[in-house]
Amino acid sequence: MNTIKTKSNTQSIALTAILAAVYVAYALLSSYLVGSITHGIDNFIIRSLLFVVLGGLTTGFGYSTMMGGISGLILEFTVPSPVRFYLLPSLLAYGLIFDIVMNMIKSPATTSFTMRAIVGTFFASMTMSVVALAVFTLVGFFPPQIIPIVWTFGVIRDVVLGIFGAIIGLLLIRQLKHLRP
Repeated sequence: MNTIKTKSNTQSIALTAILAAVYVAYALLSSYLVGSITHGIDNFIIRSLLFVVLGGLTTGFGYSTMMGGISGLILEFTVPSPVRFYLLPSLLAYGLIFDIVMNMIKSPATTSFTMRAIVGTFFASMTMSVVALAVFTLVGFFPPQIIPIVWTFGVIRDVVLGIFGAIIGLLLIRQLKHLRP
C-alpha cells in the first residue's frame, strides 16, 4: 500500500501529539456522554484506528509508544471513573507492542503495511487486554470463580474490536493517500 509519510521527526512528533489528543478527547467525550451505555467498546475501535493511521503516516520506532504513553498519562488523571489505574500501563503496552510489530518485525509474512497493521493490532490489543485484566485481577476486582470467563471474553472482545478499528484505519489511509500534494 502506498501511504503518505511524514518528512521529518518534528512532523511525526506533531502528528503523534495530534492523534493522542484526538484519542484523549474522544475517550473523554465518550466516557461522559455514552460511557454507561457503551462501556468503552467504541474506544477499542477508535484507538486501533488512530494507531493504524499513525503507523501509516510515520516511519521509525517510538511514535506509537509515545502516543500510548501520552494518552494513558492524560486519561489516567482525567477519565471520569473511580477505576482508572490500569489506563497508563495498558495504553503504554499497546503502543510498545504496536511499535515493535510495525517497525522491528520484518518477515516475508509481514512485509506489507496492511499485514503488519493487522498483526500489530492483534498483538497490541491482546497485550493491552492482558495488562488491564491483570491489574484488575491483582487488586481483587473480580470474584475468583469468574476470572477465567472475564479473561476469555475480555481478550476476545478487545482483539475483535481492535481488528475492526484497524480495518477502518486501513480504509482511511487509502483515502488519505489521494490527498498527497
